[in-house]
Amino acid sequence: MHNKNKPQSQKLKKCPECFAYLPIDAQVCVSCKKKVGKIDKHGIAKKPVDWMSYVRCLLMWCLFCLYMWWAFLRDK
Repeated sequence: MHNKNKPQSQKLKKCPECFAYLPIDAQVCVSCKKKVGKIDKHGIAKKPVDWMSYVRCLLMWCLFCLYMWWAFLRDK
């Protein structure tokens, strides 16, 4: 008996941004140039985590808080 819901051997994956079909070992989408990760159970590539953006955001929040302290809360 053949199960239609179970994917056969995957040779392609879909870009999570533009849904273009990519080879299973592709790291970057040829259509939208976004990074793509491993495949999920639905055949769509996962978006890789951009850790550098999280670090930059945290750094900017720290600098903003430091500025607010310096400008308004420090003893003059």
